[in-house]
Amino acid sequence: MNKVECKNCVHFRSAPYEARWEGCWHPDNMKMKQKERYLQEQQLPGDHFMINRRGDCSQYEARPAPEPFWRRLLKSWSPSEDPARAAS
Repeated sequence: MNKVECKNCVHFRSAPYEARWEGCWHPDNMKMKQKERYLQEQQLPGDHFMINRRGDCSQYEARPAPEPFWRRLLKSWSPSEDPARAAS
């Protein structure tokens, strides 16, 4: 099995932009999880250093490659989605 890095996983979120705490947000690895949506601020992620210390995390899923900028730009401008442009 290949060694995997947590930073390339879908479940890894880093502070301060993606989450309050850096760690593994896979439901099976979280230290504390909440069912109610209004309590989600109290959730604590799992320690990604301990989970993946040998580099063979079983819940690893690769992040999808980011879409090119020009494709995202064309998608946001698509005239078929804008009713004002489609009517004229």
